[in-house]
Amino acid sequence: MRVLVSICFLGIFFQCTTTVAQEAGPSVGDNFIFFVDSPNLSVPHVFRGYTVGDPLGAGNKVIQFPPGRFGWGGFQFIDTVGVDMSENREDGDVLYLRLFVDPKNKGQEKIQISFEDKTDGTNADIPFRLVWRVPEHYRNGIWHTLQIPLPPATYTELEEAKTAGMLDSLANYWKYAGGRSGTGIGVALEDELGPNTSYRSDLWREFEWSNVWRFGFHWDNNSGTGGPVYFDDVYIGKPGLDLSPALAAPDAMTNVSFESSMDGNRVSWMHIDPNLGGYNVYGSLQPITDVKADGVSLLESISFRAELFELVHQFPLIHPSHAPGTVYYAVTPLSLFSVENADISQSSGAVTNPDISTQAYITQLTREEGNQINANLVAGNVAGTGFPDWLAPFVIDSTHSTIDFGAEFLDNDEDLSAKIWAGYTLENDLFIYAEVMDDVVTIADASIEADQTWKYDSIEFGWGNYDVRDTDGGSILLGSSHLYGMRGALADYLFRISGSRDGTQDGFTANIFVEWSIEDEPEGSGAAYDVLVDGDQTIIGWKILARIPLDAIQNIAKEDSVLSPPMGTEIRYIPLNITLNDRDNGERDVQRHWSIRDSAISQWYRRPFRWMTVAMAGRQTVTSVELAEELPRTIMLEQNYPNPFNSFTTIQIILLESHILTLQVYDILGRSVATLIEHQPMLAGSYSVPFNAQGFAPGLYFYRLGTGGSAVQSRNMILVK
Repeated sequence: MRVLVSICFLGIFFQCTTTVAQEAGPSVGDNFIFFVDSPNLSVPHVFRGYTVGDPLGAGNKVIQFPPGRFGWGGFQFIDTVGVDMSENREDGDVLYLRLFVDPKNKGQEKIQISFEDKTDGTNADIPFRLVWRVPEHYRNGIWHTLQIPLPPATYTELEEAKTAGMLDSLANYWKYAGGRSGTGIGVALEDELGPNTSYRSDLWREFEWSNVWRFGFHWDNNSGTGGPVYFDDVYIGKPGLDLSPALAAPDAMTNVSFESSMDGNRVSWMHIDPNLGGYNVYGSLQPITDVKADGVSLLESISFRAELFELVHQFPLIHPSHAPGTVYYAVTPLSLFSVENADISQSSGAVTNPDISTQAYITQLTREEGNQINANLVAGNVAGTGFPDWLAPFVIDSTHSTIDFGAEFLDNDEDLSAKIWAGYTLENDLFIYAEVMDDVVTIADASIEADQTWKYDSIEFGWGNYDVRDTDGGSILLGSSHLYGMRGALADYLFRISGSRDGTQDGFTANIFVEWSIEDEPEGSGAAYDVLVDGDQTIIGWKILARIPLDAIQNIAKEDSVLSPPMGTEIRYIPLNITLNDRDNGERDVQRHWSIRDSAISQWYRRPFRWMTVAMAGRQTVTSVELAEELPRTIMLEQNYPNPFNSFTTIQIILLESHILTLQVYDILGRSVATLIEHQPMLAGSYSVPFNAQGFAPGLYFYRLGTGGSAVQSRNMILVK
């Protein structure tokens, strides 16, 4: 309900204004605490700030607001409703907080504690501001405890009280400072004369204490410089309020369910305590006894306002050696102030999902394979020959992708899907082969600079040249913790590979662009491009073959590290994203990611924490069918059954001709642990070879079949106990 009210003020100013009185929002209540060691989660919309350690090392948690041009941070209620603080003001409450201002903010204009009232997004309901300007003597890098009485209700009453000397010394720094609309219209912001302003006085309204939208800190200037500001122990209420209830932990969590589903691993529970502020869900590849232990990752924080109290965790096998893919989980409750009860004795469990998929990975190439791929590249033969037949590609299609922008999700995989194979050599060369389905192929002319080829059909790789576990808080489950691309020992890169016309009708070249580093093609790199055609020679897409020397991408001036490639049984878990750019209608129409994370989009190229985790694995970790030589077509080595197995399993061999065979079992380190057939002549037929693994440790094994001519075929099997 709206009521028109005419108000005339007599005193220092004389002005009649018409205001629109809105129905009051819900009361914020007595002694409302915003923050002690964590923000109050009952604030119903947004908290914008960072919870960090005390800048002076006291050990407690505080809010940090980084500096920024016209930057705001703090607590935001629902903008169309707000909360009612009028009774707090009428009862003589104070704004209590501890304030720390970095001395770099000395001399800056309009750095201020700020309140804004509600807005419906129109010029008739501009959010108006009440600000407390931070005086210079508080900008000295030490903590100040402030008890600031809330000011009189209107602009004129506040200014008259200042003139009459009626205010507490701290209250003299309050100012009703005008407002700004979402369309950029400023009311009384320049002269700060309230209803007497020369700046859109027709839009002036008094600050609505009954509908406060947000509260926090505001840099109302264009400098963008200075240092951070910190708040601690923030509330509106009576002086001397006991804050200890905000530090109390809730009861321990119970009644959590853990189960597998086709969608992923499901962790669920009932929200039965209305005083809880939310829940933390943790995951690990090892049993969890302490949620703060190494290897335990916070997967998600779920608010008490959630519609469903569950987490469906999609986590493929990063490498076959992770089979059978058991993931361990734990759930902890949070108070309304994010105080956690870390007792997980009744809220932890594990899920082994039989429907889990195995993710593609990057394999070490043999010298012969690397030579073959390199020969193709030198000859301009854009083909995948040389990559092992058993190596699974990374697939971007309608079942495994995220659309970053574009009006509609792609209808089918004939327009922008891909298969990408990747491997590396002892010489630290990364080889990439990609086949991209694209109904309209649009590549750049030779005149287009390499750093602009993202506007055309191209493929990009976000590449972290490090193990995600080496980042602070990173893990195989979550990936890298880098919020932005980093330099140094843990360096991030962006590779872009694109084709271009070389000036002839059918001639193509290709280029490689490396961002965040040398800003040029790495020395020793190379790429080849060609169109992809079907059996009728109709163009259905494009393909690329590329070599990127991984020890030539580093920016040595910025101390980027040069890493040796993982060999033998070594696995490095790197952050990786693969992205396709598509240009059909005169501009880039859509960008499609291989990553299926919800966070994959939004400036992914700058934010490695959005990338997936991928295994970069030495050759002795190979557990798929590996062909060291082409086995005769007359021999078939079948998958053992059952698999996984407990102690006993059977391996089947089918021979269409007679052969001399050897069948051996190896552990994950490549050590022979059993010989089932040794150089034995065998006639054509089907053979079931039993394997008794009693006494063997559970884990991953692989079995190899060799002929008298030494050709070898391998498959993996999993022993469970």
